[in-house]
Amino acid sequence: MYLPHPRSVGLALVMGCVPIQADTVELINGDRLSGTIRHLEDGELVLKNEYLGVLRIDWKDIASIKSDSTYSILTEAGDRLDGMLAKREGEVSVTKNGETVARLDLPAVERIVPRRPSGGGASLLRVVTGAADIGYSLARGNQNQMQSSLGARATYRSARHKLSARLNSIFSKQDEARSQSRHALNTRMDRIVNPRLFAYGLAGLERNERRRLDLRSRVGAGIGWRLKKSTRTNIALLGGMAYVHERFRHEANRGAGESFLGVEWDAEPFEDVEFVTQLTFHPDVLDARNLRMELDTEIRVPISRRLTYTLRFFDRFDTTPAVGTERNDYGLVSGVGVTF
Repeated sequence: MYLPHPRSVGLALVMGCVPIQADTVELINGDRLSGTIRHLEDGELVLKNEYLGVLRIDWKDIASIKSDSTYSILTEAGDRLDGMLAKREGEVSVTKNGETVARLDLPAVERIVPRRPSGGGASLLRVVTGAADIGYSLARGNQNQMQSSLGARATYRSARHKLSARLNSIFSKQDEARSQSRHALNTRMDRIVNPRLFAYGLAGLERNERRRLDLRSRVGAGIGWRLKKSTRTNIALLGGMAYVHERFRHEANRGAGESFLGVEWDAEPFEDVEFVTQLTFHPDVLDARNLRMELDTEIRVPISRRLTYTLRFFDRFDTTPAVGTERNDYGLVSGVGVTF
């Protein structure tokens, strides 16, 4: 995403007053930005600047790049190149040991990530991006009610892999009533086969006191196909198999194989406004009457440079829920957080 024109003058003034860092990006309008390149993916370069925070720049709006760091470059043909990175005159050059090992046309560059961070936590932050938020509400009257929420997601990228994790927790308490808390942790490892196709493995844990679910654990694998990929919109189809084990309160444990089919959609409909949603269906392999549906939607709106407002909606549907519980469990949660 290219920075809005009204900021151009301010950016030029700010960047002219700060020391030059390892990576320097010059835009086609003449602005020069310094910072640390996080990654390039789906035609968008993510650059972290000490004063302006995380910037997302359209690959086509960059005139040149200079960097003293070593990166891994994944080409559209599936080749991986390691070396120092430079962009100028419509091509990307990769230099290793002082010699240029490759010159690539811009469309041939599929992904760029830092090469082998080795400086502990500070270096790890170069290749991890994400966000975290918290929310809180309190009502006092005939009954005291308290609810707080915690949401976090993080993504680690290498040239051919992407590891993502998502945590959503709701802590709910009311006088003289059972807790209605809900917690879910999900992780996924993607292996990029080509620009459209990827394979993945997943694992997840969920606890939902409202549905009398003490623990649901899941492990599985599948493949995904990107229907659309651009700087503003990414749509992918998911399919696979998983083994699920459920432990309910006052009921026998359940274990079953599930197939699943779904779609995930990441979009940026407005400047800096992020929309992420995932919808999946989980039919029981041996009993078609058992079907679960999971929907997670998140909208993140910037408040300031790193501060954001987040609105999350979730829905869980089960054709065979625990005794005494509804088929649907859904909610809307809001919070304030930060991006990194």
